[in-house]
Amino acid sequence: MLLMHKLFAMLAVIAFAPLNFVRLGGAQSQWNEIVEAAKREGSVVMVGPQGNETRESLTVGFQKKYPEIKVEHSSAAGAQLPPKLLAEQKAERYSVDVLVQGTTTVINGLMPVKAVIPIQPYLVGPNSRDPGPWFNKKFSFADEAGQYNLAMSVYILPPFVFNPKLVAANEINAWKDLLAPKWKGKLVMRDPRLAGGGLAIATLWYANPKLGKEFIQKIFTAQELALSRDDRQLLDFVGQAKYPIAIGPSEVLAKEWIGKGLPVRQMNPEALQEGALTTAGNGALSIPKNPPHPNALKVYLDYLLSKEGQTEWSKAIGFASLRQDVPRDHVAKYLIPKEGVQYLESHLERYVNLRTEVVALINTIAR
Repeated sequence: MLLMHKLFAMLAVIAFAPLNFVRLGGAQSQWNEIVEAAKREGSVVMVGPQGNETRESLTVGFQKKYPEIKVEHSSAAGAQLPPKLLAEQKAERYSVDVLVQGTTTVINGLMPVKAVIPIQPYLVGPNSRDPGPWFNKKFSFADEAGQYNLAMSVYILPPFVFNPKLVAANEINAWKDLLAPKWKGKLVMRDPRLAGGGLAIATLWYANPKLGKEFIQKIFTAQELALSRDDRQLLDFVGQAKYPIAIGPSEVLAKEWIGKGLPVRQMNPEALQEGALTTAGNGALSIPKNPPHPNALKVYLDYLLSKEGQTEWSKAIGFASLRQDVPRDHVAKYLIPKEGVQYLESHLERYVNLRTEVVALINTIAR
């Protein structure tokens, strides 16, 4: 009897093998057709984050693999993108295929007016259609619908950058330490009324019961907290010793400044008693309505979500990819979320929506 069962099992495998082969062959044939159509379209247009290294990671590898498809890349800080994109869509001009930006930009600025569309229909390549290699074997979306804002990387946000000639890393062990008289007039922050690191940090202050509205009031008023909307200016302030501490500048640009040997360092998030937040930073994908090069977009996403594409991306930003087979030896350990530790997941929609309250509060006290 056992022998008969084994025989039937073998016959079943043999019977279904041609069907599986046909399915695999059909999928490959369809993908080849998409690639050829993408080559005829000739280009894919994207808006990415600031920084030379991120631009290269999003363009060079793909361009080598698909030289017939030109990557037209432009960069924008988060707050700059929605007005421009929405103006184009209002005029029925659709020039952009894909966005690599922060979650606030998309969830607050684009989703409410239906300026972005579901991503899943464009994940059809051999790499992009398989969520198996990703964290928890699924793609991670910041939006609650799980359709519009796919996070490629999540990391612990460095709370601020500092000039090591002016600040000893071990002299600040809590956010409340910044309320000491010695820091009055010596703190600058990326304007938290705009999407970016400053708003993420302000959301942590607001949501943390150990800090809350009282802390925000004090750091803005008693400490005469200065604001800037220019990430490069914030980093130059620190590097040139105008301000010893800058809160919330672009982490990607901070990495570039550090790489140039400038006196700028990121504060270890684990050093602060009130806890830390995680963020997707500028590492979230979205697709604007009516992408002009739909086939080239499918091919581009297949590359970007591959092990090769994510390795280049991770090396450029200095943070770990959510794709689990991507190396992490280039990532500072303090930036990688730890198992069993609770973080404020600032990139998720519920916290992004909380930022409306945060901005309303800051508008009543900021200079």
